[in-house]
Amino acid sequence: MMLPLAFPHWMMHQVIAAACRLRHEIRGSEMRYEVRSLQTVDLPEVTDVYNAACRNRESTHGRRPWSVTEMSEFLFGRPSFVAYTRITKGGVIGWTALTRHHDNEGLRQTAEMSLYVQAAFRSQGVGSALAHAVLSRASTDNLHCILAMIFADIPKVISFAERKCGLSVAGCLPGAFSDSLTNYDVLVLQKLIVP
Repeated sequence: MMLPLAFPHWMMHQVIAAACRLRHEIRGSEMRYEVRSLQTVDLPEVTDVYNAACRNRESTHGRRPWSVTEMSEFLFGRPSFVAYTRITKGGVIGWTALTRHHDNEGLRQTAEMSLYVQAAFRSQGVGSALAHAVLSRASTDNLHCILAMIFADIPKVISFAERKCGLSVAGCLPGAFSDSLTNYDVLVLQKLIVP
């Protein structure tokens, strides 16, 4: 901002302060998100976020897009622990869930973590807020272990899981995920929950 040299000193401070407040308000309005429990009304948008990740080979759950019915079955139709969405201006921009990893008696307190964020909202704290919301519930839901499956060739996602979620690499499933032309290694990450 260019100010005339004759601009009164006391007014210059007010103009700069107003510009700083405006910049802060603009940033604040861009970053206003709500994290809340996932609801059935969210399913179409949650499914869209998942399907975009699926198209970009960011999901280890499968290669094909899911229907809203399949997403509903995944999140609500079997024993699950907790799920959250993050919304802005009324739209879902990301979601996370802890779902039962296996029905085996010994694994009933082991959950698999899913976390998806729209590409346009990544690196803005959306994933961190979702991870914090869902992981803070892990001990209250009497979970023993949280697992996540991540492609070994996406280091940014692995780094996020380690830094923001407290997960650590427990093993690798070489070539476990296959599309029609290529086999991809999948890392298994885990976090043990201390009561």
